[in-house]
Amino acid sequence: MRFLRRLTRRFRFHLSWQRLTPPRFRHYKVHSQLVLLCLSVTIFLNILYGVYLGRFSFRRKKFVFCKIVTAYCVTMGTIFGIFYTWRIYEEVTSGQLTRSHTIEIYCYMNVCVCLINYVTQWPITFRIVRFQNSVKLFTVLNQLEISMSMVWKAFSYSIIKMIVCPLVEYISLILYQRRAHPELHWTNMATVKTMLPVLVSNQINNCFFGGLVIANLIVAAINRTLMAIVKESNMLQTPAQLDLHKPYYRMRRFCELADGLDELANMYSICATRSKDYLRFTDCSMVLSMLMNLIGITLGFFNQYMAIADHYINEEPFDLYLAVVLLIFLSIPFLELVIVARISNQMLLETQKTGELLQRINLQHADIRFKQVVKAFWLRVSTINYKLMPLGLLELNTTLVNTVFSSVIGFLLILVQSDLTLRFSLK
Repeated sequence: MRFLRRLTRRFRFHLSWQRLTPPRFRHYKVHSQLVLLCLSVTIFLNILYGVYLGRFSFRRKKFVFCKIVTAYCVTMGTIFGIFYTWRIYEEVTSGQLTRSHTIEIYCYMNVCVCLINYVTQWPITFRIVRFQNSVKLFTVLNQLEISMSMVWKAFSYSIIKMIVCPLVEYISLILYQRRAHPELHWTNMATVKTMLPVLVSNQINNCFFGGLVIANLIVAAINRTLMAIVKESNMLQTPAQLDLHKPYYRMRRFCELADGLDELANMYSICATRSKDYLRFTDCSMVLSMLMNLIGITLGFFNQYMAIADHYINEEPFDLYLAVVLLIFLSIPFLELVIVARISNQMLLETQKTGELLQRINLQHADIRFKQVVKAFWLRVSTINYKLMPLGLLELNTTLVNTVFSSVIGFLLILVQSDLTLRFSLK
C-alpha cells in the first residue's frame, strides 16, 4: 500500500511538472528538464550581469552571438566599473573605508575580479558559443536512467552554494552595517550595492560549479549502469552459466552488453573531456576569486586579533556581536571553497571508479567483440587522465582546503608576530 502511495505521488509530481514545461521540451526526462531549468537561469544571470554576449536562438536551435546583448553587456560593464571605482575612491578619501572595515574591503576587492571577468570573458565569446553548441548535453542525459534521489543530492550542493551562501552573506552584511555604522542610514538598496560585486564575481565560478555538478551526476549514472554490466558479464562466465546456456545465447548477450558499453564509453568521453575543456574558460576567474578569498579571510582574522589584543593590552572595548557577525560572513567563502573541493573530489573518485569497474570484468570466456569494447573503453579512461587544475597552479580536490587553511594560518602567524614585536618595542 505504501509503495502505491509513493508511486501515486511521483506520478502526480510528474504531471504537475509537465504542465510547467514548454511543449517542445516535454519529451525530455525529468532530470533533463531540471538541468534545462538550471541552465536557463544561469544563462539569464550571465546576460543580466553582462558577462555573456550571446543568447540561444530557438529558430536556429543553437547559441549565437547577439549584438543587442553585446551592447547591453558593454554598457553594464562600463557603468559597473565607473560606479564602483568612484564609490571606492570617495569612501577611501573621506575616511569611511579603513583597514578595520573587513566586509566592505572584501566586497570591494571583488570589484577587481568583476572587471577582470569582463575583460577576459568578452574576447572569448565566440569560443564559448562554439563550445556550447558542440556539447551534446541533453542527448547524453536523455539516454541515462537517473533516479531522483541522485538528482536531488547533486542539486543540493548547487542550492547551498548559489542560494544559501549569498543569502547568509547578505544577512550578515545588513547586521554588520547597522552595527558598525549606526550613524548612517542603511537601506536595502545600499546593502545590495555593497553586495553586488560578490554576486557578479562568483557568477563565472558558479557556471563551472554547475557544470561540474552535472558532469558528476552523469558519470555517477554511467558507473551505476556499468556496475550492472560488470555483474552480468561475470555471471555469464561462471561454470554454472557456461553449462546452462548455449554458446549462441552467450555470444548474443555479450554483443548486447558490448553495444551498451560502446554507448557508455561515448558518454563518458563527452562528459570528461568537455568538463575539463570548460575549465579553460573559467580558470582565471576561479584563481582570482581564491586569491581574494585568501586575502579577505586573512585580513578578517587579523582584524579580530587586533581587536582582541587592543582589548586586553590597551583595555579598549570589544564588540562580541560584531565579531560573531564578521566570523559568520568570513566562514561563507571558506564554505564555498569546501563545497567546490568536495564536488571536484567526488568527480575524480567517480572517474577513478569507472576504471576500477572495467578492471573487474572477467574476459576469460567473453566474446571477442566484448573484449575489444572493454579494452577500448579502458584506453579512453586511461588517456583522458581526469584532473582539474585551473591555470596549472593547483589541483581541485580535498587537498585544496588544507592548502588554503595552512596559507591563512601562515600569513596570520607572520602578521601577529610583526604586530606583537611592534607593540612591545614601543613600550
